[in-house]
Formats: sequence, C-alpha cells, structure tokens
Amino acid sequence: MKFGINLYGVLKDRKDTMDALRELRGLGYQRIEPCIAPAAFQGWEHVFWPADWLAAHLEEIRDLGLEIVSAHLIGWDASLDRDRLRELAERTGIRQLVVKSPQELTELSLHQAALGYMQLADALQDAGAELLLHNEQADIQTRIGGRTAYERLLSLCLGKVGAQVDVGWALAGGQDPEALLWRLGSGVKSLHYKDFRRGAPAVIGQGDVDVTACFQFARAMGIPQLVDQDEFTASPAQDLADCLRALAMRTQAREHSVSYLNILDVETGEVKTLRRFEGVIEAPNWLKGRGAILYNADGRLFTYDLETGNITGIDTGACDNCNNDHVLSPDERSVAVSHGSRDWTIPSRIYTLPIGGGAPKLITPIGPSYLHGWSPDGRELAYCAFREHEGRMEVDIYTIPAEGGAEKRLTLGGFNDGPEYAPDGQSIWFNSTRTGLMQIWRMDRDGGNQTQMTFHPRNNWFAHLSPDGQKVVYLSYGRDDLEAWEHLPNMQVELRVMNANGTGDRRLLSFFGGQGSINVNSWAADSRHIAFVSYELIHP
Repeated sequence: MKFGINLYGVLKDRKDTMDALRELRGLGYQRIEPCIAPAAFQGWEHVFWPADWLAAHLEEIRDLGLEIVSAHLIGWDASLDRDRLRELAERTGIRQLVVKSPQELTELSLHQAALGYMQLADALQDAGAELLLHNEQADIQTRIGGRTAYERLLSLCLGKVGAQVDVGWALAGGQDPEALLWRLGSGVKSLHYKDFRRGAPAVIGQGDVDVTACFQFARAMGIPQLVDQDEFTASPAQDLADCLRALAMRTQAREHSVSYLNILDVETGEVKTLRRFEGVIEAPNWLKGRGAILYNADGRLFTYDLETGNITGIDTGACDNCNNDHVLSPDERSVAVSHGSRDWTIPSRIYTLPIGGGAPKLITPIGPSYLHGWSPDGRELAYCAFREHEGRMEVDIYTIPAEGGAEKRLTLGGFNDGPEYAPDGQSIWFNSTRTGLMQIWRMDRDGGNQTQMTFHPRNNWFAHLSPDGQKVVYLSYGRDDLEAWEHLPNMQVELRVMNANGTGDRRLLSFFGGQGSINVNSWAADSRHIAFVSYELIHP
C-alpha cells in the first residue's frame, strides 16, 4: 500500500528540505503532508512552507516520486482567506486541506468555528478539494453535550467537513481510537498515526495504540494513512523506517473478520448468501459434478454441499497450510494446492492429491510457486513463481507437467500472476503489471501472442473464464488503493465481467472483499452463476 507522512516532525530540526524529502522517498514513503502558511514564518520557512514556495517547487517534489495528498493550514483565516485557499488547491492539486479545532472549546466557539469552516469547505469544493478537521488531545478530552468537542464540532459542520483522526492524540485524550474511528465512520477521510507508551511518545507500532485495528479501519475505508512522528530517538531515519515497516507488515492483517459465501447471477446481478462463517474462508471452487463448493480455511480444504449446507473437511495430509490457490483437475478427481510451512522456512510449493483426501505429491520442488491453472487435457499446471534471474527476483508465469518435471517460463517483464487456461486449452489468461497498472492479459498456451485485454485505470486480477468460453469474470481494485502488484484483503473492490474478446466490459458488483474473494475459477457449469466470498470487519 501507499503510505504517507506529515512533515512537521521530519523538518523541524533540519533545513535541507529537498534532501529530507529525497530521504523519505528512499525509505519508501510515497505521500507527504506539508504544513502550508500564507507567507513566510521567519526562521520556520522549512517547516511551514509559504504557499508561493510550494507552487514553485511542486514539480521538483513530484519528480522525487512524492504525492502531496493533503496539507495542514497554518496561519490562515478560514473566513478571510477562502479565495486564496481555493486558488492554492487549484494550483497545487491538493485534494485535502486540514484545519484544527479552535483553542477555546466551548459551545459558542465551536458554533462560530463551524460557520467559518463550512463556508471554506464550500469554496474548496469548487476547486475539487475538501476540508478536514484534525483532532488534538484537548478536543478529545473536552466534553460538550455528552460527546468529545471534536465530534461535536464535526456534527455542527453538517457533513461538509471531514475528519482527519490522529489516533495517538485520541488515545492520549482518553478515547479508544478504534471506537472513535468507527463512530465517525465514513466521515473519516484521512488517518494520522501517532503513538504513545505509558503517556510518553513512542515509535509507531511500539506503543499502546492498537495500530492493527486502526489500519484495518483505514484500509476498509480506502483513506490516506499518514505517519505523524514528532519525537525521535538518536536515529530518526531508523525510527521513520520502523514506522513504515509497522504499517507495511499489517497489509495482510485479517483479525476480527467474518466471511460470507455467496452466489452471483451474472445476468441479473442477484446475490444469494449461502452461509456466514466466523473467521476467514477463501477461494471458492465450484465442484460441478458434486453440487458442492470447495474452499480453504485455516490452511485446510473443505467442501460446502449446496443442497444440504453440510461442510466436510478434506484430508490434505502434510499440506496443512494450503493457501487460496487450489485448482481442480478437469475430471474433478484430484485437487492441486499451494502449500508452504507456517513459519515461512519452506516457501509455497505445488502438490496434487485425490479430491477425497490422501497423501499429497510434490510437483514443484522449487518455491515460491503459487498454482492457478490446470489444463483441460489434464496434462499441465500453470502457476506464478518467484525465481532469481541475473541477480534479481522476478515473478513470472510457468507451466509444468501435471505429474512433475521441468518447468517452462512463459513471461518476461513486470509482475505476472493468476494464470488460467481457457476451456478449449488453447490459451492462458493471466494478469501483469508490465504496462503500469495490473491488467488482464491473454497468451497462447506456449507463451506466444501475449495480448493485453483490459485497459481501464484500475488494478485488475484473476481472470476466470466461463465453462462455455464466452465470458471472463475478474477482480478489480481502485488504482490508488494499493500497489499494482498487491492483491490485499478487506478492501472495497469490484467484480467485473467482459466478453472473451475483451468487449462489453462492465461492473457486476461492488463489495468488501479482495484477497480470497475469487482467487480461483468459481463458475458454475451453467456459465451464469459464480461463487465468491465477501467479508465484514467486527468492531466496537
């Protein structure tokens, strides 16, 4: 995912502004949030950027690979500077401008502030920007009308002003950050990470803030996530790297999730929910000959009987950490799985075993290998594999005989994943980042004639062809929600469908899902219905 950082803490002790930004980009930060002033603050120009300075250096900042997603307004008057702030948003393309609560936290002062903020929000809307309110410790501690002053002020703004919640100050003010976030819900437009340990500043992820819970909320809402580290140890660069690592390591977090197994009618759009599961289930395969759906959960495989609703486990032997890449053989007598050790000492490798359970057979001795396709003639498996080439790790599509043997590389360039055979066995569909965003591609079975099939500005994954070969369903993420090579869980996503020649592309459904929703082919035999998994976060 793309993470950002508020620049106050970074710049307050150094004046080499562009060098500092260059270092942030080198650490992996892609978004920044500066503090913008109407004019120079004597001696503090490096911290509170004058508006004209920002405009003059905007292209240089962009050339570093940094995006200014938002800016804190310092020294502006919400009532008097509306036109200048609208011009600032138009000139810079900044889409979120951030203010704070008034210093005097009374009912009267909040009403007065709300009037000015709503007028400013209206002016910014004309420039395609929005106004956000940032919380401090004081406006969380102060109670007005049974609520925090922060929440009271937001309510007085009548939905015209969004929230930028600082979870560290929320904790310091006596609130559970997760509970506050969910109370404000879709009104939260941006999230600041600050952390404390027993009241003292801490590096993010090393304090008392439940960073995972806050991250889950922000990812679910699809909002910018910004580090706000004001205090540092003897090594600021290491602290900033640790902050970023604390967030990046949570991209696969799935705590407090429940799952829903669903069937979608592609023609009518009707959705039927079959069952609610506590915890995470993934990747439904439709067992066409048995009237059941195969899925994985907790590293094992299970079948759900469509008539009775009964669930039956499959004995996968030593493969006790199967992921969401299982594929059925054409005769549905066997299943191939991707399995690796739970402690990651052994990477994912591909095995086959009888559908009724039994001893797994290793097919790919080399890992990581992630299965996705079994050829209609039963002779070959297609998979995504991480392999080192000329000193660097590359991710490409490979095939291998279904009984094992030498693997064959089919792609070169970009991040390539999700290979699946067409029903006639003549072509393989896959997804690749070779043109920038993740897009759906098609190639001949031997790797020839690689052709891009989707072009719209989203990240598109896992093309699944209907049994009649006429339609293709795939999973789609927003272009800025994650890196092109990521397919993460617990996000707002789309199921889309197109004709097999690439025409007629349309959205079928928007829902909360992602990784695990439809990793493998889940078409019914009628080429009309598909199975998919949606998720829900359980929260205070």
